[in-house]
Amino acid sequence: MWKIMLVDDETIIRRGLRQFIESSHSPFTVVAEAKNAGEALQQLDQLPAHVCFIDINMPNMNGLDLIGLLHKRFPSIVVVIISGYDNFEYARQAVQLQAFDYVLKPVPKSDLEQLLYRLDTHLQQKFPDQSHTKTSQDKPHPHRNLSGGDGTLLIHTVTEYINDHYQDPELTITRVADLFHMNPTYLSKRMKQETGLSFLDYVTGLRIAKAKEVLDDAASNIRIHSLATKVGYKSQYYFSRVFKNKVGLSPLEYKNRGIDA
Repeated sequence: MWKIMLVDDETIIRRGLRQFIESSHSPFTVVAEAKNAGEALQQLDQLPAHVCFIDINMPNMNGLDLIGLLHKRFPSIVVVIISGYDNFEYARQAVQLQAFDYVLKPVPKSDLEQLLYRLDTHLQQKFPDQSHTKTSQDKPHPHRNLSGGDGTLLIHTVTEYINDHYQDPELTITRVADLFHMNPTYLSKRMKQETGLSFLDYVTGLRIAKAKEVLDDAASNIRIHSLATKVGYKSQYYFSRVFKNKVGLSPLEYKNRGIDA
C-alpha cells in the first residue's frame, strides 16, 4: 500500500480525509497525522511516507515552507496541497515547489477519488520496482461519464476535459470546441448522440452533482457564494436558481434538510 501522511491543524479535516482514503478502493493507507510542520518532520523520520497531504495555513510554519524542507530531507515524497485559500500566489508557489496538485477545501469525494487514482498512476511510474501496489486492473476507475455510455474516443476525451475543468466559469461550448478543433454545433450534436445530454446539460449536471457532494459533507460549513464559485458559477443567485431547478430545493434548504426533518 502507498503510505500517506496528513498535515492539517484541523482535526475534523484530518479525520475526514483518513476515513475517505481508508474506505476507498485505492491502494493507500494513512500512516501518520500531524497538526503542524514540526510534528510532520518528526513523524516522517519514524514513519516514511510516499505522499504528504499538506494544508497551507498552519501555526508556526506554513505549508509552503514545510514543502521546501521536505524537498531537502525527503526528496522522493509527493506533495498534495489541500487548502482553504483560492489564492493565485499560493497556487503559483505550489507549482514552483512542484506540488502534485493544489486542491481547495472542501473537496467533493469524487474529486478525491480521482486524485487518488492519479496519485496511484504517478507513484507506479515513480517507483516501478515496488510490487505491493495493486495493478491497474485491480483498481476501480472513477465513474467519469454521467450518461453511463462508452461513446467514441473523441467525445470521451471532451467529457474528460469537462470533468477536469468544471470549476472554470469560462467553460463554454465555443471554448471547448475551439480547443478540440471542432465546430460548436457539431460538438453539441455529437455529445447529445453519445451522452444523451447537451453540452450545457452535461456541464450543469456535473456542477450540481459536485455541489451536492460538498453540501452532503457534514464537516463542510462552506458559504453558498463560495460554493457557487467552487463549482464554476460567477453568480450565487444564478447558481441557487439552477440548483433549485435541478434538485427541487435551494442549496441552503438542501444542506439543512436533515436538520429540519
